[in-house]
Amino acid sequence: MTLYADVVLPLPLDQSFSYIVPESAQKNVKIGSRVLVPLGQRLLTGFIVNLRKRKLSQELKLKEIAEVLDESPVFSPSFLSFARKLSSYYYSSWGELLQASLPPSFILKSQKRVSLSTKGKTLLRGDELSGEEKELLGYLKKKEYTALYLKRKLKVKNLSLLLSRLEKKGLIHIQEDIEKIRQKTAPKTPVGETQLEMDFSLDARSLEVAGQITRKIGDQVFLPFYLFGPSEKRESVYFYLIKRILADGRKVLYLVPEITLTQSLTEKFEKRLGEKVALLHSRLSEKKRELEWRKIKNGEVDVVVGPRSALFSPLENLGLIIVDEEQDESYYQRENPCYDARKGARFRAKQKEAVLVYGSARPSVSAFFWAKKRGNLLSLESEPRRRNVKIVDDRKEKGVISRKLEEKIAARLNKREPVILFLNRRGYASSLFCSRCNTIPRCSRCDIALSYHKKEEKLVCHYCGYSLPKMDNCPECGSRMIRERGIGIEALEEKLKTLFPQSCVTSFATDLTRLEQERVLHNFRRGEIDILIGTQLLAHQVDVPPVFLVGILFPETILTLSDYRAGQKTFLTLSQMMKFLKDDERAEVLIQTTLPQHFTIRQAAFEDYISFYKQELRLRRLMNYPPFSHIVEVLFQGENLRSVARKSREFSEQVKKEAGDIEILGPALASVSRVRGVSRVQVVLKAKRKKTIDDVLVKVLKTVKLRKSILVYD
Repeated sequence: MTLYADVVLPLPLDQSFSYIVPESAQKNVKIGSRVLVPLGQRLLTGFIVNLRKRKLSQELKLKEIAEVLDESPVFSPSFLSFARKLSSYYYSSWGELLQASLPPSFILKSQKRVSLSTKGKTLLRGDELSGEEKELLGYLKKKEYTALYLKRKLKVKNLSLLLSRLEKKGLIHIQEDIEKIRQKTAPKTPVGETQLEMDFSLDARSLEVAGQITRKIGDQVFLPFYLFGPSEKRESVYFYLIKRILADGRKVLYLVPEITLTQSLTEKFEKRLGEKVALLHSRLSEKKRELEWRKIKNGEVDVVVGPRSALFSPLENLGLIIVDEEQDESYYQRENPCYDARKGARFRAKQKEAVLVYGSARPSVSAFFWAKKRGNLLSLESEPRRRNVKIVDDRKEKGVISRKLEEKIAARLNKREPVILFLNRRGYASSLFCSRCNTIPRCSRCDIALSYHKKEEKLVCHYCGYSLPKMDNCPECGSRMIRERGIGIEALEEKLKTLFPQSCVTSFATDLTRLEQERVLHNFRRGEIDILIGTQLLAHQVDVPPVFLVGILFPETILTLSDYRAGQKTFLTLSQMMKFLKDDERAEVLIQTTLPQHFTIRQAAFEDYISFYKQELRLRRLMNYPPFSHIVEVLFQGENLRSVARKSREFSEQVKKEAGDIEILGPALASVSRVRGVSRVQVVLKAKRKKTIDDVLVKVLKTVKLRKSILVYD
């Protein structure tokens, strides 16, 4: 009897491929297993999502599975179903999402090795070969090479076609080598006697909130809650809930937005649970990541901690999912496969009939709206913090640093107290320009002005890394009247070193390597840095010693982004910087801005989230932005702008024909219309219900043969 398998592959395709299961593998093959399958001339790792005994009418000639790689499946049926739902919601590839769910070592890598045949050696001296054929065979005369090496060495437009032609002529041999992985076994975890001894004292309100949730845990039904309050109180409630879940014999998934937050959290768990905790994130070595994954898969772990990628850990018997700092956009992966771990956590908790707890002191506007509307908002009372905050109107100032901020910094330095400053702009200046003809040097591959980095004397593209030496003359008119525009973190550092020459001033930005970043933070903790200047990267760091003075310069650089969430992002960044302030009435924050009256800046300064939320919600209702609509942004990409523009217009017209109740914005050039030589045109779709957009896109996207990425905003 013939058995057929439907296999999804880690390719940007919304379809499965059918293969014949070899008779020798039919007894052991299972849904959720990895298989090695041929596709064209390649061998790829795929995943079985269905087995059937009947051949479909349209299936003419099917290939056999080359090899079944697993004795027991790597994915359970429930996990396959969850991954399918998540990929469908975000228009991502099911196969790519499954690949992202596994340690990298689970995806077998293949490479073609090319060698010269006996016939090829004979014909090498003949005249019947083309120039490029002779060149390729000449390389193979002494030894065999990989196809990748030949591609780098030979200037051939289509190497695959050339290799195929030579193989058909019998002049070369092509062998595909598959890199096999070693089956590793995770060490067995010793079970301690005090695993559940988690003593986190709760105040009366926190105990009441925890009680409301624990009363529902025994029902084993999906229930979402939102904990609104300071991190210390949220964490105490989380651990109280975890203790209850583990006592019931169920598992916990604890998500945080940044890898930097995982280590301290894991250490807290390990003190109470021993080795029954697993940490999953992309910075682990391949070996460590696989061992952690296998421990989870084998049921030897009670709690999994990690950023968004930990959502895909193979935990069964889930009882609780925690998504802390829900407002953080790091939960959204914008590269393929696209997904939002916050929504994914909801899908997974619902499937497993688990309790889902989001938490934040500064929720995303949409999440706070729905939590209130659905009645699952739980507020943890906290004393309002009375910050000593001053907002300085930069329009009345002449220099980079206002006089008031300069005075405050000097006063702190005189007391030998360190200072933290925030400016969210890398480099020395956002651009250079010619004051005679207004020419601005731009990246040749991206539609973006080149930023000036004075330390390296370079103009740099922050999108693709392209750089040029700093120019003294205008490339258009030859004038030497080159000026800087937009103050960057290097310019601020230079100014501070001039004002305070005896002080150690250091910058912290993504221009530093990870090792350099760690060294800067280490030196700041040791008291070796007097003034630490950071971009948004600094706002995400933990274990930064608090200070008496935090200065925030030009937060409006975030506020003016072409993004409906710009206000929310500004509020969040300002709040994050204030966490570096000492809990002392003498501590102070100074905000230097050209928009001193803007409600976002004022309410962030005084940490008044509720007032910010109310005003932001009014604006979103007026503009029909989420939570009052669903937005799907389709970004079309290609090397030829005319072709991309034409395809995007055709797409928009088809959407209009299919559904009149979808608001269509565009086609329009993306805010950065070209990146790495690829033109980008976007179409934004808005509708009351996401299903309205889904129903249309299912039909229309199949007809658009162009590279595209799709982002979903709720």
